[in-house]
Amino acid sequence: MIELKILLECKNAEVIAKSLSVDNINLPKNMIIESRSKDNSVEITIKMKIERANDILTVRNTADEILLHIKNLQQSLNSVS
Repeated sequence: MIELKILLECKNAEVIAKSLSVDNINLPKNMIIESRSKDNSVEITIKMKIERANDILTVRNTADEILLHIKNLQQSLNSVS
């Protein structure tokens, strides 16, 4: 089992956590993604049972995709406020 955590401090933590949780559908086999906010921070946890070497790349690609979503969310929120 591999576990990867992404910790982010930002003023819109709750909005970002809720926006990311909507995206957690049709995940790869054996993958779990959890996101939660507290005060001004977001914690995203990706867990996956590693059965093949490529599963590690799947976790990395998922983390990259989440980081891209966070970047886009922050840009959108900054343009509105």
